[in-house]
Amino acid sequence: MNLTVKAGLLSALLFPGAGQWLLKQHLRAAIFAVAAGVPLYYIMDVTVTQTQLMVDKVLNSGSNIDIVNITTLVNQQMVNIDTQGVQIATVVLLCVWVINIVDAIRLAKKQAI
Repeated sequence: MNLTVKAGLLSALLFPGAGQWLLKQHLRAAIFAVAAGVPLYYIMDVTVTQTQLMVDKVLNSGSNIDIVNITTLVNQQMVNIDTQGVQIATVVLLCVWVINIVDAIRLAKKQAI
């Protein structure tokens, strides 16, 4: 497997910056990793926080824990989720990831010359 394919696959399948790290572009790798890590952290933070709130509501509801009550409580909690922020973070994460893949392939081709 040549260097271009390795760098592209590492960047695509592992995490942004992995392909640049392989190519000894450590600063660039760190920039991509942080640029992807920030929106990923935000998405995970919102997800875990909302999940914990839903679990707390289900456990504190005092009613029978069945699928109907859980569904009702989850639907009520879904109204409070910051969907616009999560959508923006998702778009930013995907853009960083795609730019990272293209950059890793470009760098590998440049080094192969």
